[in-house]
Amino acid sequence: AAPERGIVTVRRAVPGDADAIRQVAHDAWRATYGDLIGEEPVERFLAQAYTPDRVSLRIERNETFVASLVDGDLSGVDGFVEAKRDGDHAHIVAFYTRPGARGQGMGSALLVRVVAAFPGLDISADVLVGNDLGEPFYVARGFEAGDLLEEEIGGETIRERRWWLRA
Repeated sequence: AAPERGIVTVRRAVPGDADAIRQVAHDAWRATYGDLIGEEPVERFLAQAYTPDRVSLRIERNETFVASLVDGDLSGVDGFVEAKRDGDHAHIVAFYTRPGARGQGMGSALLVRVVAAFPGLDISADVLVGNDLGEPFYVARGFEAGDLLEEEIGGETIRERRWWLRA
């Protein structure tokens, strides 16, 4: 059975959210990618990409939003999305929710804010091939599968698919 949904709030991230965003990213990466690419590459990636300084810069430079579940047992920052303009389109750089908060509508609410932040632009997102949470999420929200890409994550070469939401 699907979990009962609470009330989701979404707001622009502020510098004070950096620690909470880091924690969400750490929890989500460990839960989602450990079995797909291995625990060591996950930890190497997190140590590089989610330092306090890097997260603060990401909040400052990109469109970053946080979501919270305001009723039920969850509170605080439970999810976030980071997006930026990339040439003629917008690109979702990072998009994660706490594993225990998934299925509550936060991803959909965050995606609405990204679309609103980039009116009239196509939006892309890269998803690790085999990510059984990410791929269905994007398909259900109208994204179309695009090219396969190779990227290095934590010293490992991985394959991602670029997904597109057309304006």
